[in-house]
Amino acid sequence: MKVLKRNNKLRHLHYFEERFLNELIEKIRVSYPLIKKIILYGSKARGDFTEESDIDLLFITKKPLNKQEKYEIFDFISELELKYNVLASALFINEKELKERSLFREIKKDGITLWLRE
Repeated sequence: MKVLKRNNKLRHLHYFEERFLNELIEKIRVSYPLIKKIILYGSKARGDFTEESDIDLLFITKKPLNKQEKYEIFDFISELELKYNVLASALFINEKELKERSLFREIKKDGITLWLRE
């Protein structure tokens, strides 16, 4: 299932990066209702990436995830990294923290929304 919408800002992603993101987003959509939004940030979002750049992801949640939920998502990301031969990093923040912390406001400002729960 294709989850990522065509977006000119994402045209530089490699085929395997797109597949990685589509599979990850589908898993999040189905299994983690507390996650509201996934944002791509960093060099892949800005377009100044190198061959060694990873995929930086920010997961915005309705309320904080518990440790078990985070571990499950990190494990799934690790599986997908091996499957698609990509590197990724993930940060989790809830809506309240997002409003309070300036670092995340910058990420949100410069990032690209990959998925938004409707």
